[in-house]
Amino acid sequence: MKKYVLGALLLMLGALGATVLADSTSRETSVSPSKLESWVTVRDAREQAFSIAVPKNWKTYGGLFRFSSVDARLVVDMTSPDGNTNIRVGDSTVPPYAVPGPFLRPGPRVAAYASGSVFATKYGQARFGSMCQRLQVTQSQAIAPRYHPPGGGLIRTTGGEAYFTCAKNGAAMAAYVYAETTLVGPGGPGSNWTVAALGSMIAPAEQAEAALAILQHSGGSLAINPAWMQMQTQLNDQAIRQINASTQATIAATNAADAHQRAMISGLQNDSFNDVINGVSLKVDPSTGQRYEAPLGTGSPQWVNGNNVVVESAMSPGPGFTQLQTVVR
Repeated sequence: MKKYVLGALLLMLGALGATVLADSTSRETSVSPSKLESWVTVRDAREQAFSIAVPKNWKTYGGLFRFSSVDARLVVDMTSPDGNTNIRVGDSTVPPYAVPGPFLRPGPRVAAYASGSVFATKYGQARFGSMCQRLQVTQSQAIAPRYHPPGGGLIRTTGGEAYFTCAKNGAAMAAYVYAETTLVGPGGPGSNWTVAALGSMIAPAEQAEAALAILQHSGGSLAINPAWMQMQTQLNDQAIRQINASTQATIAATNAADAHQRAMISGLQNDSFNDVINGVSLKVDPSTGQRYEAPLGTGSPQWVNGNNVVVESAMSPGPGFTQLQTVVR
C-alpha cells in the first residue's frame, strides 16, 4: 500500500488526474473547441514531464512544480486576451493533507478529509472569491470519479463538481470546478488524502459554455512524457526503500533553485487553502492590529465592533464597526 500511496497519489496530483477533464463534467457542452480557438502545444520546461494544448494567443503560465521526490504538482493557467475568462488545469498550490488527530492540529497540510464535491465547493469559494463579487454556489453534487477508480477499503476516491455565479464590474459571471479526492486510511487520525484531479474555469455568463469546452479540450490533451514517468517511478522506489541519500540532496537543490518559481505560482491563489479547507479566514482589524479567525463567508466584506462581534455585510452594519482586512499567510 505504501508504494501505491506515494507513487499514485502524491505524484499524480493534477498530472495524470487532470486528463479526467476530457469527459468529467455531467453537463455536456455542444460547443466544439476547434471552432472556438486555434491551439498550440506547450511543454513543461522544468522536467519535460508533459505537454498540453492551450488556446493560441492566450496568456499561459504553469508547469510541473516539485516539492519533494514524491510530491510533484502540475498547473496550467490560461487567461483569454480580454482578461475575462480564466481556465486552470491542476493547481500546484494544493498540497497533500494529513487528517488531524489528538496530537495533530488542523493547519498547513492538516485538514479533515473533503470529498470531491466538498472540495470542489471550497476550492471554488477560495479561487473565485477574489475574482468577482457576490459569489454564490448554484449547484454542488457528488458524481462518480471519471479518471481514478472509486476503490474501496482503505483506498477510495470520490468525484464532485460545483457551479457558481457572481458578478464582475456589473457583468454576470459563471464558474465551475471539477475535483477528485483520494483518501488513504479509515478516515480518522493517521489517514491521508490528496486531490487527484482538478480543473476549473470562470467566464462571462454568455461565454461559459465555450469556456467549459476549452477546459475539456485542454485537459483532455494532456500527455505525460513516458521517459519522465520512468524517471519518476525510479524516484518513487528510492523514496520508499530510503536507500538513496543523494536523492534528497538532489531534490533539496531543485527546491532551492525553484523557490522563486513556487512563489510565483502561489501568487495565482490568493486565499490560504489551509484556512479554506478548515472553514476559516484570517482577518485583521486595521485600527487595532488584532487578528481574528473569522468563519469563511461568501466573499462580502466582514466587520468587527468593540465587542469582537464579526458581521459579514456589503455595507457597514452601523456605528462602531470597522472593516476587517484579509491577512495573506
